Amino acid sequence: MTEDPYKVLGLEPGASDEEVKRAYRKLAKKYHPDLNPGDEEAARQMQRINAAYEQIQNRDSGSYDPFQQERSAQADADRYQKAAYQYIRYRRYREAVNVLDNASDRNANWYYLSALAHHGLGDQALALEHMRRAVSLAPDNRAYLDALERMEHGGTVYRQQAGQYQGYPNRSDPCTNLMLCWCMNLCCGVPGPCC
Repeated sequence: MTEDPYKVLGLEPGASDEEVKRAYRKLAKKYHPDLNPGDEEAARQMQRINAAYEQIQNRDSGSYDPFQQERSAQADADRYQKAAYQYIRYRRYREAVNVLDNASDRNANWYYLSALAHHGLGDQALALEHMRRAVSLAPDNRAYLDALERMEHGGTVYRQQAGQYQGYPNRSDPCTNLMLCWCMNLCCGVPGPCC
C-alpha cells in the first residue's frame, strides 16, 4: 500500500507548490544523512520524504505514466549509489554502508560499492563476498574484475613482496651477506655474521 505523499510531508491534500517545497525543505534539514551520519532511521525518513516529494511533483506536472514507478525506483537507486560513492571517496565507509543499506535495488554496482565500503571498514569477508556477487552480475565489467583480483590476491602478493623488506637480508643472497659484513665492520668495527 502506497503512502499518501502529502501525509508524509505533513500537509493536507492539494497543498500549494510553495507549501510542498517548504515542508520538504524543513524535513530534509531534519533528516538529511549528512546531518545525521550513521542514523539509519534518519536515512529511511529521508528516503520517504524524497519519494513523497517526487510523487507530488510528478502528479502536479501531469507527467505520470505507467513506467513512472519503475523510473522512480531506478532514480532512487542511482541517488543512493552516487551518495555511497561520494562517501567512499572521502573514506566515510560507515556512512556509505548506511546509505547502501537503505537502497532497495541491489544491482551489480550496489554490490561493488558495498564491497568497497566494507573493505574500508575492515570487514574483508563480506567485502569479498559482495565483490564476487558484483562480478557474477556483471562478468564483463573490468573495474569489478580488477577489484576482485586485488581482494583475492592482493594480500598474498603484498605479503610475498613485504617478506623481502623486513629489515633483514635474504640469507641466501651471498652479495647481501658480504655487503652486510663489510658495513658492520666498517661502520661499527664489529665483525658481521660472515666475517
